[in-house]
Amino acid sequence: MVSRYDEILQQLEDEANYERSARSRDLSKLEGARFLLNHLGNPEKSPKIVHIAGTNGKGFTALLLAALLKQEGFKTGCYTSPHLVDLRERIQINGQCVEQQQFVDTSERILKISRYPQCPHTSFFDLVTATAFEVFATYQCDWVVLETGLGGKADSTNVAPKKLAILTKIGLDHQKILGNSILEIAAEKLGIARKGVPLLVSQQTNIVKEWLEHQTRLQEIPTHWMDETLHYLVDHGGQRLAAPKRAKISDVSRELALKAVEILLPTKSPKHRQKRIDLASEFTLIGRKSRHFEVKVQNESSEHILLELILDGAHNVDAIDSLITTLSEWQISCYGLLLGIAKDKMTIEARDSLQKLAQRAQQVGLVQYSSRRAADPAEMLKYLDLSGNSIKLLSSSQNALWWASATGTIPWVITGSFHLLGEVLPLLSLDSCN
Repeated sequence: MVSRYDEILQQLEDEANYERSARSRDLSKLEGARFLLNHLGNPEKSPKIVHIAGTNGKGFTALLLAALLKQEGFKTGCYTSPHLVDLRERIQINGQCVEQQQFVDTSERILKISRYPQCPHTSFFDLVTATAFEVFATYQCDWVVLETGLGGKADSTNVAPKKLAILTKIGLDHQKILGNSILEIAAEKLGIARKGVPLLVSQQTNIVKEWLEHQTRLQEIPTHWMDETLHYLVDHGGQRLAAPKRAKISDVSRELALKAVEILLPTKSPKHRQKRIDLASEFTLIGRKSRHFEVKVQNESSEHILLELILDGAHNVDAIDSLITTLSEWQISCYGLLLGIAKDKMTIEARDSLQKLAQRAQQVGLVQYSSRRAADPAEMLKYLDLSGNSIKLLSSSQNALWWASATGTIPWVITGSFHLLGEVLPLLSLDSCN
């Protein structure tokens, strides 16, 4: 029997879902999102909001910042995308997914509004974003951290007033929608900033930083710049660093979240600051370079154990390069790779990085996950030119896991797409909302 929750999910999916279809969308209008929120009484104006855009690291930064604000004693909401397993992952209050019944009740109201004759066109993301704002208002959240879905300027989340805007590292991704050049993409991301509202900017390439410096001065945006050193994080011995330390790629999001909470809630207490550092140092997130040990893989008749598993949703050049760096930092030189990528991610820019990741693997499984966007394994093989490797073409995520678990005891890396991870996690009993 289909539950009401499943029915609501299907109704939402029946709307224009650009995440799954990879269709272009009009980035010039926010009328649909505004109409929904106006008819809800503008719940986006209730909490204090931090808004995050960028190419990589948005989700990790958002969820860590939300955890830091919760630690300060505030009821904190967080809105991220995409989800891995359960749509409710996108809407969290104090680190917990919104309750299913609350999600159903709120989404039903918003779907009803979307069917008013005078309602402009609304997308899947418009509807889920409106649901998130209404949930956060219902729970009376003090702070809400918002991650943009795509771009920034015309993202549905950009209808809300904000206390702080954050730009993570900007790189090439979604070029067909956001623009073919890095500066066109940067312009879309900067669209979340507002005159007089503080903006925190992560480390950027020189060309992006110079352009942002000019634009923020022109638009009178007070800007905080992150440099290439660590000023907050502790070393592995647990001692505060006496002097700044050069940042590793994996630490940038932690530094960004720590800087953000310092801007919002300054403290002069070394003990208080250390408490924040401790949380940031320990924070992990499934699907973002998360490391798991002794994970069970089962079929109808038997069970295997994956002794070590690394999950990462890396799907663009910077994210893939960051994963390669992390594997090196963890001293993992011998690994198996399960790779599934979207057809629109098979770009010339990404090929070198994907080849480097695959060529270092002892065994490679090219995975067909169940999405209209997913590349066929045979197409991936031609694209990556991996003839010298031990290659297996795999027709499903389940087949991929079983093959990997039966193959050996090396660490396995699963990456290339959040949609692939979303299929893998339930098979490993790693659902994030349960």
